[in-house]
Amino acid sequence: MDLVLAFLSSLIPALLTYYFLRKRNPGKPGYREDCKKAFVNGMKSTLLVVPSALVLNIMAGLTGLMDINVFVEQFIKDVILAALLEEVFKMRAFLKVLKESECEYSWLDVTAYMVLAGLGFETLESIVYTLSSGAIQMIIRGLTMMHGMFGLIMGYYYGKGLYTKKKIWIVLSFLLPFLYHGTYDFMLSDEFRDMGDIFSFVPVILAFLSLVLVFVMIIFFRRNRDAEIYNVSLRPAVEPAPFTDMPQELPVQVQAQTERELPGMENPYVKNDK
Repeated sequence: MDLVLAFLSSLIPALLTYYFLRKRNPGKPGYREDCKKAFVNGMKSTLLVVPSALVLNIMAGLTGLMDINVFVEQFIKDVILAALLEEVFKMRAFLKVLKESECEYSWLDVTAYMVLAGLGFETLESIVYTLSSGAIQMIIRGLTMMHGMFGLIMGYYYGKGLYTKKKIWIVLSFLLPFLYHGTYDFMLSDEFRDMGDIFSFVPVILAFLSLVLVFVMIIFFRRNRDAEIYNVSLRPAVEPAPFTDMPQELPVQVQAQTERELPGMENPYVKNDK
């Protein structure tokens, strides 16, 4: 019963964040629907990780990578099969929202969509963690909202890449949360902790950093809700379609023939010698 209550309590921060971001643009057409799509797409992406990780795990086993040593095996599981796959599918869920969006989106909107995709992923993933984690772990997981904060980093730098049109920010939008995620997962493993107690504080620092990012996220959205740099449309300019209802000019021969056949075309100011 305590674990169920801990699970429900862990969902509260994510649901409050969803409500906070969803109501940010009350008068913007399509924004709330896109927020919902981002959250739902994030949940769906959780289901794609499991079969993909299973296939890669089999491939790694066939190549012998898992047999090198337990350190390499755990690194592959935490960094490749967990962090890499999860960030790939979360970004895929986020990009799908941008592709299918029917409204204009800004730097702030892009960041909000990615945060919500991460929270959607985390919400469904928490059900699995409930079966293998304690109540305290679930509460800490809910408060830090790690996947949502990975999404904050990804969405912010992806939006910056769209705004500045510099690919380096697009690359960093994936690389930074992936490294953050992979480092956190790997340093929580027993194999890494066995290397020495000196590294045991690193996951604590990373979890605390995620908690700090929660407050950074709130301040970021509140302070910049009216800033032009964060609210200008990031959609590429669409050239207006040519106006085809304008009457087209007749060919020269036809126009000349028409003028000869129409009455009253004589110039009254030219004297007729006949």
